Amino acid sequence: MMKTKAIISALSVGLACFLPTGLSAEVIPGTNLSVHFESGNVVGSGRNINMHRVPVVDVNTGQTTLFDVAFRFTFNPTDGFIFEQISSVTPSPPVPVTNITPGLYKSQGGICYLLEGPSMIDANRSLYTIRGVDRNFSANCGGLDRFAASIVSGPASGHPDIGSREIVPSLVDNYVYGFISENTDVESGGFSPINRNWDQNELIGVRQSGDQLIIGLFSDNGADFKDPVETAILTKVVE
Repeated sequence: MMKTKAIISALSVGLACFLPTGLSAEVIPGTNLSVHFESGNVVGSGRNINMHRVPVVDVNTGQTTLFDVAFRFTFNPTDGFIFEQISSVTPSPPVPVTNITPGLYKSQGGICYLLEGPSMIDANRSLYTIRGVDRNFSANCGGLDRFAASIVSGPASGHPDIGSREIVPSLVDNYVYGFISENTDVESGGFSPINRNWDQNELIGVRQSGDQLIIGLFSDNGADFKDPVETAILTKVVE
């Protein structure tokens, strides 16, 4: 309990000095622990700041534990941003082989898709979104595909969006799953979608292979399947 309180205290102090120039690890007074905010992944969401995989190192043994923490702020015109509370400090789960990399991706046909996130849902799951973007977003892109989908990290079992589907117990863990929230095919005014046969509310899975994002469709004609019935491969754009 004392160690946990020390970590919480250190995280609070570290955030108050949010990533200043020349930030380095600092040993917490009275402990053998050092906190490395500079190595964490910082994501803003509303008035929360989520910090994923913040290393806390035992300076005597070198053992590192990764923590996820969410800070909440309020604001008033007189004082500006005011720290309100820590909503969680939990050990960060191991990075799975299905860890995906946000960024801009392109199909072989030159259509671009923006993968955004993660936004922390709870201690074990994060939300990602993917949507079509066009040359107004990047000169590397072609026409707009009005495809959009939501993906949530973690196993299919207990998934907040697709957990009630009958196929869930049969889904393998080498994908992270979600569903299509929008898709407009060519006949309806879109441009070269990921696949014109992919429909709203159908089940998809995503996994990373180097700089490629592999998206599998697990639904067809209203039925779900344990293996992809179609696959799209997108390549990360380096700008």
